[in-house]
Amino acid sequence: MTVELLEDKKRWDQFVETSPQGLLFHKWDFLKTVERHSKYQFLPYCVYSGEELRCIFPFFIWRDRPLTYLCSPPPAHLGTQIPYLGPAFDPSVQALKATAKEKVLNQVTDEVCREIDRIAPNFVSIATVPNFIDVRSFIWKGYREHLSFTFTIDLEKSLDEIWASFTKHCRQAIKYVRAHSPEIQQTNDVSALLDIWRPRFPELGVQVPLLSDRYLKELVAAFPQDVTVYNLSIDGKLATAAACCAMQKERYGYWIGLVNARKDLPVNEYLVWEVVRRAKSEGFKKLDLGEGDARVSPYKAKFDPVLEPFCFVERIDTLVKTVNFAWKRLSWAKKLVSGAIPRAHL
Repeated sequence: MTVELLEDKKRWDQFVETSPQGLLFHKWDFLKTVERHSKYQFLPYCVYSGEELRCIFPFFIWRDRPLTYLCSPPPAHLGTQIPYLGPAFDPSVQALKATAKEKVLNQVTDEVCREIDRIAPNFVSIATVPNFIDVRSFIWKGYREHLSFTFTIDLEKSLDEIWASFTKHCRQAIKYVRAHSPEIQQTNDVSALLDIWRPRFPELGVQVPLLSDRYLKELVAAFPQDVTVYNLSIDGKLATAAACCAMQKERYGYWIGLVNARKDLPVNEYLVWEVVRRAKSEGFKKLDLGEGDARVSPYKAKFDPVLEPFCFVERIDTLVKTVNFAWKRLSWAKKLVSGAIPRAHL
């Protein structure tokens, strides 16, 4: 096998469309939009077996002296809002028997890791798509693996079955909001969403995880058939909003938003139910609610979702560890000088 950079948008997107792992986030224009609005250079790697394209593996590379980063995708807090990326394989690979499939995965990993070693980054990170968890080839090469989960609602069930699976409290909340005559607008305008989403992060004391407002607007403009903003209003005032996207032909997903501007009403539960209804009517088989930490997992659990695994693999060298340690010590020192940490705690 050989690994090369592919500069053929048409061939790349055709491969994404047919690959079982191919997502909206793998699309050429999505990745090029990331590159255009960031310091991250898009590297469209492809792995060939002879003339046959077997795998695409998009990476982003950037340098922040003295460190070089190579990631697929860049970590979520850096603002791309790409939850999953990593390799996407030709559908014939999935149909292979275990021994043949393992051989292909090992060969692809060998070629990709050879290219990674040539670049010699200080930090490598890969997040696979849901249900692609065979990262043994990377583990055997010394990469660390971390298992994570996303929450999905099975849209192949009837609406009655889905409704009955919600907790009693959740169903009551939806009925309560329904009594207030909410209105839902589907649009490609992200302005209202950003207006209520952006203030949320300063409240939490963290940086807004978005490259820029313009970045999001360009993505929505580039994929008008795939990305939809849902604005939920009550009495003419915006109560909540969320951007959803068709990740794949059969997979619909929450992407950005779901910030409740009406703390007195459970409007997010109502919007989830409406998106379930609309996604099912459009023929999608799964609704991806995204992953959740200990803070948000109880909220998502009320919809009785199925957990689907995906993997992070990473390799960190000594220089990254040294720099991280130095930054932590510097941060500690600044807090000490400012009085944020009482000296009695030292």
